[in-house]
Amino acid sequence: MNLPFVPGPAVLWRSLKFWIWAVFIVLAAAAIPDMFVDYWFFKSIGKQQVFWTMFNAQLVLFAITWVVFCLSDYLPIRQYAVSPALRNAAIHLGSWSGLFAGWLVSRNWTTLLLWRNQQSFGQTDPVFGYDIGFYVFVLPAISTLLAILAAAGFDMALAFLIGRYDQLRANGHFDRTDVTLWDKAGMMITPGLNYALALMGVSLIGATFVSRYYLLFKANEQSGVRIGAQYLDVEGVFSTLNLINVSVLVEVGLMITCGYALHRIARHYEGRLECAAAEPETPREPPPVRRPFALAGAVLALELIFFAGVVARQHLFVSPNEPNIQLPYIQRHMDATVKAYRLDGIQTVEWRRPERTLTAAEINASETVRNAPILPGWVSRLEEPPDVQHLRRVTLSQDLTVYGPMLDIFKQEQSLRPYYDVLNVDGVRYTIDGRKQMFVSAVRELPSLAFLGPKEWLRYWGSAALMYTHGYGLVMSPANRVDEEGRPAYAMHDIPLKTDVPQFAAPEPRIYYGEGMRDDYILTNIRHLKELDYPDDQFRVAGEFPADVASGIPVDGVWKRVMFALHTGDVTAFLFSSFIDHSRTRVHLYRTPMRRIARIAPFLFIDSNTLAFVADDRIAWMVNGLTTTDMYPYSFREVLGDKADERAVEGYPERLINYGEDSVKITMDAFSGDVHFYRITDDPIVRAWARCFPGLFEPGDAMPPPVRAQLNYPLQWFHIQFDDIYKRYHMRNPLEFYNVEDLWDDADEALGSLGRGLEEYGTTDEMTFSYEGFNALIDAADLPPGTDAGTPGELQYAMLMPFTPEGGRNIRSLIIAMQDPGYYGRLINLRVPQGVFVPGPEQADTIIDTDSQVNQQIALWIRHGSEVIRGHTILLPVKGDLVYIEPLWISSIQNPLPELKLFSVVYNGRCVMATSVEKAIAYLDGTEAQEQREHELPWFQPTGKKRQ
Repeated sequence: MNLPFVPGPAVLWRSLKFWIWAVFIVLAAAAIPDMFVDYWFFKSIGKQQVFWTMFNAQLVLFAITWVVFCLSDYLPIRQYAVSPALRNAAIHLGSWSGLFAGWLVSRNWTTLLLWRNQQSFGQTDPVFGYDIGFYVFVLPAISTLLAILAAAGFDMALAFLIGRYDQLRANGHFDRTDVTLWDKAGMMITPGLNYALALMGVSLIGATFVSRYYLLFKANEQSGVRIGAQYLDVEGVFSTLNLINVSVLVEVGLMITCGYALHRIARHYEGRLECAAAEPETPREPPPVRRPFALAGAVLALELIFFAGVVARQHLFVSPNEPNIQLPYIQRHMDATVKAYRLDGIQTVEWRRPERTLTAAEINASETVRNAPILPGWVSRLEEPPDVQHLRRVTLSQDLTVYGPMLDIFKQEQSLRPYYDVLNVDGVRYTIDGRKQMFVSAVRELPSLAFLGPKEWLRYWGSAALMYTHGYGLVMSPANRVDEEGRPAYAMHDIPLKTDVPQFAAPEPRIYYGEGMRDDYILTNIRHLKELDYPDDQFRVAGEFPADVASGIPVDGVWKRVMFALHTGDVTAFLFSSFIDHSRTRVHLYRTPMRRIARIAPFLFIDSNTLAFVADDRIAWMVNGLTTTDMYPYSFREVLGDKADERAVEGYPERLINYGEDSVKITMDAFSGDVHFYRITDDPIVRAWARCFPGLFEPGDAMPPPVRAQLNYPLQWFHIQFDDIYKRYHMRNPLEFYNVEDLWDDADEALGSLGRGLEEYGTTDEMTFSYEGFNALIDAADLPPGTDAGTPGELQYAMLMPFTPEGGRNIRSLIIAMQDPGYYGRLINLRVPQGVFVPGPEQADTIIDTDSQVNQQIALWIRHGSEVIRGHTILLPVKGDLVYIEPLWISSIQNPLPELKLFSVVYNGRCVMATSVEKAIAYLDGTEAQEQREHELPWFQPTGKKRQ
């Protein structure tokens, strides 16, 4: 009977070696097509120098690391190993460790480039006096280098142990009965092992020394100095900084002591082996290591005593004297955080509402009110996973969308064909006949297979990649106007495009690059077949991509066909399709703004709230790029990207930061995919990247005026600045900050569908959501006196967001971010003095809720089978005062096409409602206005009640 047996080491080694190399070869082969396609992509957009800079940086790091780790394994094993199998295996083991380590280290190419192109911040830290650039550009490189050297030392030590073990085993020393385990351990010590351990020790000592600089980034959970060095860290003899210095000295002493001890042990056992060979009965003697070990113990005791002194000082002197003792350090932390998040230039204006009540005529005369964005240029969706209080809502509606009536309308009325779709809406503004107007805009896209999933018209490769290649045109409506039926008044619509605005009349309508083109690629200029250009009344109009437009990657040879086949996975399609013409066919990759830009500049943080606009007869995408770091001393760390992603079609990975700058504006042509990076600030980090990639960034002055006119403040950056940072760091007194006396919170509002009856949703917290910052056209004349926001009478495009006290509902601040050229990036804080009551959005919603006429109308609609949708509670400053406008939409449950039917206006504690904003405001005045409202809305019965 043949029993199973374990193969010998030689057989196992041959099999293991084969499969490990096979894995490496497969991974390398899989990367080759991606590398070639990447190069062709960068070349097709004229940025091959960017590719070579990134490639060379990774190659240098990989090559150096591979050599270091390969030699760290190969040389020790070859020096000591006796068996031929292990000596031959040395090159394989070294190559494997080098390849793996090289791959890991090469991922730090951005650290290398920033170190080589470091810039000065012109500011120094308050503890060590180094320029901030040292911490941003140099310190990460030093830490990475020390980690690599420590790993190399460990790898080398392991190789020495393997080689020495093989030598001793082959010489029979481990087979002797008089050799104990401790004897064997002593025999393993060699000079080479000592050198490797010394390298690892020096690296770890260096890391300990460098940790002194990381005191400026230390998290202090129980202190007012939330991030950074505190009093105990830098002051006095028994400080954390001196503890680190003592630790360095202790580690140096331990390394010397251990090295000496290992040397003595090695010499001892070497001599014992010689004596044992000459005289087998030689008695054993213990290794002479008592003194080194005693010295090591004394050194460790010194560090322990110093650590106890630091702890005792914390409990006996520092804690009983807080916060006064920490106030200078709290001030450092506050100042650094405010500066790092670019909040040091914010203009704060005390906002007191005027004592005189405005008349309806004065409110209606306001340009801010006339341009109120009653049509929302955004879509609000719940984050995933949704908050607990919203789970029931999601369960009932099976939808994460909270509020998006314009998206529903555009989908229903302007998709026009099953293969077109509208994925998102945005707010844009244009100057029409010398007057600035705000529009709700959306792109009519042809989403890809990866975005939509399997669809009939995208089932086959020929359809998805060759025929259905692009969307068609924009859909736009004025944000402040609806028709008599509550429907948007289109400024651009239909296929072919129709418009009454001359500057919208002739844009290139084809959308080859858009938010819905996720993952998939297309081929243009093919044989035997033409693309769907746009549908007409009969079937379709066919066309092809113009040959004179530089876009896409030419498939001009068999080699490219093979590489694209492997890159895409569509092997048979690329290798055997007769549609591909080597003389003119092109492949279009990375077709979403996020993926295309992230591929070119992965070092930027890309705000995922992109928008499309018309400029110079082309449709383009505007994307905001931020330069960030998490190495700004004393600044608090937050996660960028965790807010406002619900507005985005495609998200972007979150990034931990404690410094950021809105430094780059990026445009992508929706037709050709051409990308431009405009550098609009002199931020040191963007200066460093500009040195890394010469020619990538264009100066801000080179931005065409139509592009500059569409500048928008990054939404995610706005959220992290104010919703995360400024709500606490607006407190400038360190004692007030320590006690958290004036913490803010983003306001809440009742928003979205009332559901299929009040009995399902009611007016509970399931309808209450955090207030979304919104864009509006603001007249400087409507802001409080002293606000520097432009010339009165001139409309400024701004983002507004109210804040309330933590746990309160009244307004504590209204934040305004200016977005028009000349004022772009100016931040204004309209701060309501403490003790002054100004109703917040949720309180305005309560006033509307308790209005009997509103409830009567909502109940009437619901009884007739309509779905009622509460609109965004628009907060507008008017002549230094405050007015709330809330649209009320209705929609059929069977056919969800929202119509804007009524407007509630809340002013000075009073709620009125009408079929237009102007009429509702007019009802704020007098009996005559009440009679007019009764005539317009027969069901209305005035109460005349004013709510406080």
